[in-house]
Amino acid sequence: MLLSVIVPCFNEEGNIDLFYEETVKALGDLMPETELIFVNDGSRDATLAKLRALCARARYRVRVVSFSRNFGKEAALLAGLRSSTGEFTSIIDADLQQRPSYIVEMLDFLKEHPEYDAVAAYQEERKEGFILSLFKKMFYNVIDSMTDVKIMQAASDFRVLRRPVVDAILSLPEKCRFSKGIFAWVGFETYYMPYKVEERASGTSKWNFWKLLTYAFDGIIAFSNKPLILSSVVGFFIFALSILYLIVIVVKTILWGDPVAGFPTLACLILMLSGIELLGIGILGQYLAKNYTESKERPVYIVKEELENDPHSGPGADDPDGLPE
Repeated sequence: MLLSVIVPCFNEEGNIDLFYEETVKALGDLMPETELIFVNDGSRDATLAKLRALCARARYRVRVVSFSRNFGKEAALLAGLRSSTGEFTSIIDADLQQRPSYIVEMLDFLKEHPEYDAVAAYQEERKEGFILSLFKKMFYNVIDSMTDVKIMQAASDFRVLRRPVVDAILSLPEKCRFSKGIFAWVGFETYYMPYKVEERASGTSKWNFWKLLTYAFDGIIAFSNKPLILSSVVGFFIFALSILYLIVIVVKTILWGDPVAGFPTLACLILMLSGIELLGIGILGQYLAKNYTESKERPVYIVKEELENDPHSGPGADDPDGLPE
């Protein structure tokens, strides 16, 4: 098998058939040597039904791995990598914001440049708000300053990997996974290719600000042993409030005095120390929580159903384009 294409899916019922059609058209003569691996991450819509129907009628090789519930994209990526058998492996979203035609470009680049082991796509022009862009930039600056792992800003999970890279990623046994960091940690020579993000073919984004913020914290904790100043949101805000309260009490004492001697100093010290303590407890708690998760040794995901078609038989076998009706 030349190429494995991993497609994580969560509530993508409107994109499955269109994604398959676009992929078949984009890959063209490569399709007989390609396997499409759809990972259904506990979708709550008709995604699994669409995948079953596609698997039953597609001419080309289609494999479906369906989880027992939603375990998250990191689990879906791991399941896809474990199922892949190709000499090259690609990761791409099902919403067609990342066009399958880029896979051909990345694959051609690796064939022409044997010194590179992977190609990762990044957005030259990001289509997102100023606040979100600012927080993402801050995250990359923080994680770069705290770790020896260099993570390319704006690089996505959309990439093509040689088999040794996939094997290296799969050799890491950790349960709390942060793929962007893992891709960088395993090393290998990576070429970063710009790409243009298209509009979603169907549905809405599954990511929001708080999910991205949590994901960023997980990434910092997974790849840094240094103190994480922002690891405890509660402690940070209490500490910030203590500073403001300190100013209020000092101004009040200077202007109007205070009948209780020593109270301003005592109050400020209690608030500041409490905030600092909460920060420290939060830092320790985050690391302890990850260690607790790892120590339980639960699987990253549970597979409920696996499907695989026979590309040489079935209703779509005689269709020269290999497209579903």
